[in-house]
Amino acid sequence: MELSDSSLLDLIRFLESPELDCERVFDVLDQYAEIEIRTEDAARLLPFVHRHLETCSKCCDEYEALLDVLIKIQESEGNKNDRL
Repeated sequence: MELSDSSLLDLIRFLESPELDCERVFDVLDQYAEIEIRTEDAARLLPFVHRHLETCSKCCDEYEALLDVLIKIQESEGNKNDRL
């Protein structure tokens, strides 16, 4: 999933509140993970999410599980392309 500039700006506006609860973080966790997968600096782009993940083990566990799945999907797609 590629985020357009306008989508990223909307996401940043959504996250402007310095205090994020787990529900708000969960709503954008997939986008945060996608940014990481693209090897962009998600902590810089979404600092409030990053700070929440550093302090909330439940959300951090969810993030790590999602990241593992995305990495496996990316590797699987890479292997499919290698066979073609």
